Amino acid sequence: MQSVSYSPTDPAVLADPFPHYAELRKGPAAQYIEVDDLWVVSRFTEVDAALRSPALLSSKALWALFGGVVSARSGPRPDIRELAAAQPRSLIAMDPPGHVPLRRLAAPMFTKKAVDGYAPMIRRICEELADEMLEARDGGEVDLIESFHHPLPVRVIADILGIHAERRREFKVWSDILIKRLSGEGDSEEEQVELKRMMDYFGEIIRVRKRDPGEDLISLILQNNRDLDVPLTDWDLFNFCSLLLSAGNETTTNLLGNLFNAFFDFPEQEVLARAEPDISAVVEEILRYESTVQGLVRLANDGVVVGDVEIPPDSMMLLLTGSANRDETRWPDPDRFDITRKRIPHLGFGTGIHHCLGAALARLETTIAWDVLRTRTAAITPADEAIRECNIILRGFSAMPVQVRAS
Repeated sequence: MQSVSYSPTDPAVLADPFPHYAELRKGPAAQYIEVDDLWVVSRFTEVDAALRSPALLSSKALWALFGGVVSARSGPRPDIRELAAAQPRSLIAMDPPGHVPLRRLAAPMFTKKAVDGYAPMIRRICEELADEMLEARDGGEVDLIESFHHPLPVRVIADILGIHAERRREFKVWSDILIKRLSGEGDSEEEQVELKRMMDYFGEIIRVRKRDPGEDLISLILQNNRDLDVPLTDWDLFNFCSLLLSAGNETTTNLLGNLFNAFFDFPEQEVLARAEPDISAVVEEILRYESTVQGLVRLANDGVVVGDVEIPPDSMMLLLTGSANRDETRWPDPDRFDITRKRIPHLGFGTGIHHCLGAALARLETTIAWDVLRTRTAAITPADEAIRECNIILRGFSAMPVQVRAS
């Protein structure tokens, strides 16, 4: 069993994981991280195959993140399967056959056809946010995350869920706590009070929708829930709603933040992007270059072999999608952000049965957001150092001070 010095919890890795990924890709197909009692997979072929193998790799491992036990640094790791059994049913932490009917509860509102219908609403929100951002400039400086990247997806997902967008500041607090729990944090007394407020809020929304359904996503879930062999409990429903809120928020916020950071590092690409009629090329390249989701955890069942490496049963595994998307055997000069790059499939939204349900929505939000911003502004440039979120799974920014010059 080969052990390496890399650790996904190392602050230096969290700040800039890509040189570490490059070293991992030079080694075996799967490598053991002794300090974390964790196996990592870093190359595209093996990560892609692993994500398509739910019979071999269980998604129940995700509960280890929320329990703060993905790393074994703090002591012996509890039995992950027992930990998962005590949790509510969750779309992203379930295996077949239970996963499919749960995904079908919400899938109709995230098809390409359904998502295209949201385009006028998304463009209206983007135009309103651009107006507010340009009016609020103090000497030309604004926080791009606070003024645009965060409120956009919150308002969109609130509209789809049929909840009150004016409470978006609370949504941001709740979402931040849920994301912190991916690193085993978010359990302070104050944060527990906020989570209780979130449970109460969604509990009331669920009760209202049961009594008076509408055409929103929560109403659809409740309607389709009646067709399940074992309908979701209120606890399951609360978990479903909180997942949709946080995932619908964080994915696009981080995607837009990463896009502008790439533009700052490669200004010639922004010049091209401002003139590029095919915005989808811009979106697909940022999904490859700096994926919002850098890795996914799985729990090995019996008989898992990655390349020529045999993984012991019940081992925790980290599938590094962020590394797979920089695999030099698949993309020439992979550490360069290049919107003219030949487009081939990446793992920016995962793959297999857990391919991101909201992928089409995140793509559309990012496409329209960039179209509005490039039209309404002549330049967006850094005003100060951006503040990056440090999380072993998600990669994005919490603040991005910029100078904005209107067109």
